[in-house]
Formats: sequence, structure tokens, C-alpha cells
Amino acid sequence: MIEISHAIVGHQRPLIEIEDLVLEKGKVYAIIGRNGGGKSTLLNSLLGHVPLISGNMKIDGMDVHSLRRSILAKHVAFVASKFDGIEYLKVREYISLGKFGSSSIWGQLPKEEAEHVEQLLEELSLLPLAGKFTDRISDGERQLAAVARALAQDTPVLLLDEPTAFLDYKNKKRMMEKLVEIAEQKNKCIVLSTHDLELAMDSSLIFLAIHRGRLEVIERLEKERFSYYFE
Repeated sequence: MIEISHAIVGHQRPLIEIEDLVLEKGKVYAIIGRNGGGKSTLLNSLLGHVPLISGNMKIDGMDVHSLRRSILAKHVAFVASKFDGIEYLKVREYISLGKFGSSSIWGQLPKEEAEHVEQLLEELSLLPLAGKFTDRISDGERQLAAVARALAQDTPVLLLDEPTAFLDYKNKKRMMEKLVEIAEQKNKCIVLSTHDLELAMDSSLIFLAIHRGRLEVIERLEKERFSYYFE
């Protein structure tokens, strides 16, 4: 669970004011708003990379900005907008990187952790790609692999920056459906930024709309209100 209270998010200047906000496990939240409005800054604040100007931001009751990176990594996982793949790095090996704190000095995972990687490969339909190099598969497959790598961290919170930005419609829809399924079945709190408003609406996501420096929670966004949040 994420709790934010009396917070001002920004760098040298305030970008977003958040009074009181609670984001629950089992749900997917979509951050929307115009470019430059603070979507990425909010995600980076949740990752502990950008300090708050004021206020508090907690994950599972712990202050995000007072935790060591190694501890925060046990509570929050992140997926960037695009993963281009790495030469000679296979999908299974890439997902196993999410277990970075569990491997031996020889790079071997304990049996239980290795089984979790295999489970993720199966759940995200990546098993046929497990032995392929990450730079030799499609954009959609790489994004799913990136989600699997984040899930391998086994954190209660998953943050994604424009996860559908470089995908075709079929893979965009597949990604949204998979994230909703993951949130519900694995009891994760998932927060993503997106410009794919209609797709997010069809997927029944909860919107965190940034407008004129404030954040508003919208359970259901009407299409005629789209332009309002991009003024």
C-alpha cells in the first residue's frame, strides 16, 4: 500500500500537490496529464530518486525517502518505458536479474527462487522465449520480460513508466490485461503512467489525474473530459 500525505512533488519548483492519497493492493492506477506535468517525477519520487519538497510518502508504512536502496528494492520494482534488449543476454537470465540479492557468488539461484523464475516465464507466456536473446525478440515480448523481471523482485508495489508506449495495439491491450490480472491475483499495487486513455478506461484502471498542479483520483473517466486533463 502507498500512502501520501500533504506532499509537494517537484525538483527545484513544485509540480504536484497531493493532500491525502492511499493506493491499495490489488488495483492498477494510471497517472495521466499533460507532458511536463510531473508524471515521471511522481514515479521517481515513489522510487526514492526525487526527494519531496514537503510532506510524506510511505510504502507499507515505511517512509520511502529514509529507506536504503537495498531495502526499498524489496518493496518497489520498476519497469521503464522501453527495454531494447541486451546482446547475448537470454530472457531467462534477464528475468533472473530480479533476484539480484539471492544468487550465489557463482550466479546460481536457490531452488525456490529459480522455480519462481520458471513460474513467471509460464504465467506471462514467455516460456517458449526463455532461451532466446533479449535483443532478438519483439518489443511486446521484451516489455513482458521486463515486467517478469520486476515481478521476480516479488515486491508489493510495481511502478511502470509508459509501459505501452512502443507497442502495437494488440500488445498494448495484452499488457494492460496482464497488469490487471497480476494486481488482482498477486495482490500487487500497480502504478503506471500512460497516454493510452481509452485503453486504460477499457481496462477499468483508476486514474490519478494531474491537472494544474494538483492530483485528482478518478474512478471513472468520461471521454468528453479527456482534453480537460491535458490543458
